[in-house]
Amino acid sequence: MCYMDAMQRNPSNDAGLRMMAGFVAAMVLMAGGVDAAEPGARVIAKVTKVNDGDSIEVKTESGPARVRLSNIDTPEYDQPYGSQSSAALKALLPAGSTVELEVVTQDAFKRLVAVVWLLADGQRVNVNETLLRQGHAWALRRYMRDPRFCDLEAEARDRKLGLWARPVSEWIYPPEWRFLKNGEIRTLPEPYAETREKCLEVLKQAGAATYTPPS
Repeated sequence: MCYMDAMQRNPSNDAGLRMMAGFVAAMVLMAGGVDAAEPGARVIAKVTKVNDGDSIEVKTESGPARVRLSNIDTPEYDQPYGSQSSAALKALLPAGSTVELEVVTQDAFKRLVAVVWLLADGQRVNVNETLLRQGHAWALRRYMRDPRFCDLEAEARDRKLGLWARPVSEWIYPPEWRFLKNGEIRTLPEPYAETREKCLEVLKQAGAATYTPPS
């Protein structure tokens, strides 16, 4: 069980878990070669590579790190819109871009999970939210706790931006695509129904503890 799963399954321990989150974030930063004076510190880095639509590699003053963008999930390479999501992130963060990492925790693949801020022309751009606004990503129901991400996703869907311009049958929530590939489910819903209300309902139920893939 990873840290984030434990946090989702014990919502009554929020205060203690927030302290644990800070401790984990600090340990992750130091283990990854990134200095952190205190938990939740923001780290300046240079982008060295975009791996896919929601993960990048960076270089900090203390060394390299792999980063997973928090609160969003983009289509896999082999599912509809996968290559377009990756291209969108590459366009936002070309190699050499300066970013600020607002670290949340570490995932099962030992990547830093973070809000990524692009620093350019005197501005700070929230890359995670930008991908949602432009329709390149889904709100990640499993871990997010803020209904704002459901709103951003719904706005892009209503405007038929990015992946939401594709046929409804191709709206496939990335984790469910992975469930199918791993043999955990036999079929995907078709057409795929998705609404802001459905997104919010999972959020109210604390995500990972109650999210059930379609049978």
